[in-house]
Amino acid sequence: MTSQNYLEQFYKIVRAQPRLMQILLCLAQFQPNAYVAAGVLRHVVWAHLHEREYEILHTEIDVIFFDSTARHIEARLKAKLEQEFSNIAWDVTNQAFVHEWYRTDQGARIKPLSSVKDALSMWPETATALALRINKDGDFELIAPFGLDDLFELKLRWNANLVSYAVFEQRMLSKQFLQKWQRLTLEK
Repeated sequence: MTSQNYLEQFYKIVRAQPRLMQILLCLAQFQPNAYVAAGVLRHVVWAHLHEREYEILHTEIDVIFFDSTARHIEARLKAKLEQEFSNIAWDVTNQAFVHEWYRTDQGARIKPLSSVKDALSMWPETATALALRINKDGDFELIAPFGLDDLFELKLRWNANLVSYAVFEQRMLSKQFLQKWQRLTLEK
């Protein structure tokens, strides 16, 4: 498959998830510059590729955005999402301020991020570095700095841009990726 085919398949899989579509539509109303990101998108695709259903309820969903002028909007957005979707745990993060609290495993500060794409390019696995929203025109807008190949080819690959391999390994074990998704392969 080509990258364009993966993108079309990704959108088709997302459209087939009524709860995820409802979340994306609400998010577009609540905070138009916010994206659903990471695990929920990865798991929806991996479940599809494993011919399984993926239940979005009772899971955590990451919502990210970048707005250096909106320091305290995370709590308000999280409250709105919790009110609308009470069976979901929400992790809402303005990436413009992550450098103020995030530390590497060596305790070092990180440089300020410049965008959602910049933030995603630092995430531990390439297949997790995804963010999706519905834009003002009603179209999907996907940011995937590493593309969709690893996601669709079921490759778990370390992204060395920020975290150490030890952190990646710990995360891989704690999330039990290889146990939950039997067709997934670890790439070095």
